[in-house]
Amino acid sequence: MSIIEEYEKLKSKISERKSDFDDFVEFLENETTWLTSPASIKYHLNVKQGLLKHSVGVTKTLLELCTLLAPHLREETCVIAALFHDVGKVGMPHTPRYMPRGDKFSYNKNQVEMQIAARS
Repeated sequence: MSIIEEYEKLKSKISERKSDFDDFVEFLENETTWLTSPASIKYHLNVKQGLLKHSVGVTKTLLELCTLLAPHLREETCVIAALFHDVGKVGMPHTPRYMPRGDKFSYNKNQVEMQIAARS
């Protein structure tokens, strides 16, 4: 299964907050580099779609952990929290945090710098 197929499968788990979720996802997919950004340029997945691969992996792991350790948490809540935990790494609309350099990425010097957690 491709990373996009896995991502779409996770998105299909959202029902109660679907309208707001869909609006947010549409914004991310159309106004940011959410679908193409690396997860990091120093530590892991400095490749196209690295952030998506990382986020999907974190989401799948959280769903497994919640099944075992916190079954009272709704699956939808886990998907939203895990899938978007690093969303700040995309930067801002039309001003990505990372710029492609060949088959890797580097920091965009034209972005407003702030902590990922704050941006997320």
